[in-house]
Amino acid sequence: MVEENLLVNPFGWGVILLLITASLVSYRVLFGPTLADRMVGLNTVTTKIVVIIALLSVLLEAYFLLDIAIVLLMVNAVGGLILAKYMEVRR
Repeated sequence: MVEENLLVNPFGWGVILLLITASLVSYRVLFGPTLADRMVGLNTVTTKIVVIIALLSVLLEAYFLLDIAIVLLMVNAVGGLILAKYMEVRR
């Protein structure tokens, strides 16, 4: 049986597009003028990584990766809340 190339599948193109946009948003995380910009950028990058993991789990038929994506999404949500609380106390 012939293996399907990653670029033949539309999910593969989605993964590549998400990687490109995540790398563009990482500029905001590194060089954001304010802490709020960095926080929004980090949440965006993490959400894109969760979607990439979910797409790869479908492509590779490794559905245990969905558990990892769910845990990362929960850590992202809690981290956002912690940073928001830090910013509130800081003002």
